[in-house]
Amino acid sequence: MKQVYSEQKCALHEQVCLDEKQAHHLFDVLRTKENETVRVICDDEVYLAHPQKKPYLFIFGKEQIEPRLVNVTLCAALIKSDRFEWMLQKAAELGASRIVPYVSKYSIIQLDDKKALKKMERWNSILMSACAQCNRSDKVELLPVTSVDNLEEFKSRCNLVAYEKEDGQTRHLANYLQSNPSSVTICIGPEGGFAPAEIDALNEMGFASCSLGNDILRAETAACYVLSCIEYQTHCRNTEAES
Repeated sequence: MKQVYSEQKCALHEQVCLDEKQAHHLFDVLRTKENETVRVICDDEVYLAHPQKKPYLFIFGKEQIEPRLVNVTLCAALIKSDRFEWMLQKAAELGASRIVPYVSKYSIIQLDDKKALKKMERWNSILMSACAQCNRSDKVELLPVTSVDNLEEFKSRCNLVAYEKEDGQTRHLANYLQSNPSSVTICIGPEGGFAPAEIDALNEMGFASCSLGNDILRAETAACYVLSCIEYQTHCRNTEAES
């Protein structure tokens, strides 16, 4: 089912006016017809609508949102622009609940306040498009760019940092997911990895170092790997509980 986001308030049995960009995509690019049903995401609620004359939709129903089995916070170090944007897209598709971009010692990219604000607008647009593409009914929360020193603010029930020098057998990511935590925060480093002092600082904050296996992964690949593992493990445990 096609999906759009509305900044305008939605109400049953009323019309909603899409912004120019979303209206163009829905009516002109996707060629949506009047007899189709479209999902409209507004204020964390899902409405069902029929297209009217562009740019209007008529809200005729609501859809129940299934809560996520696990809330995942991805703390992602800034990397090259195209790779970071690809990571954002895939993180949205793979179920990340919120994303915290941060600067570390070996980050190639450094942003001043003006550039960061502009990037945030673009990144939010990428996340919104990715959510629509994969039919996510919830939005990904994107936090402002921060530093390693502030990552303690984003801790969850299970807090991990992917570290390539960690033991791949006893401290693999999978070992930490056995308890089926309701929320996970995972820190992924930049292309150059973490400085030893950063790992020490994160460990002191309560982030356990974990291995992603014997191979050295790119930052964006590591993010996809972690999110896929969490999704798989969570669904396996949930299936076992239901059987």
